[in-house]
Amino acid sequence: MKVYVCTDHDTHYPVGGASVVIARTKPAAKIMLDRKLESVGLKTSKEKPYTLKELLLEPGACILNDGNY
Repeated sequence: MKVYVCTDHDTHYPVGGASVVIARTKPAAKIMLDRKLESVGLKTSKEKPYTLKELLLEPGACILNDGNY
């Protein structure tokens, strides 16, 4: 399984959202996140595209959101 993060999907308020998805592939992660977003009344990737980033499971650091828009 792989770990994917998203920090630019739709939100209810004008603040940053963030999600973590564990899936075998990126397409599977996208389907899972779209279903979850839809279940809470948010736009899916078809309505508002977002980015999925795979986290590498090895020593290191990953900045999820540095505030630079």
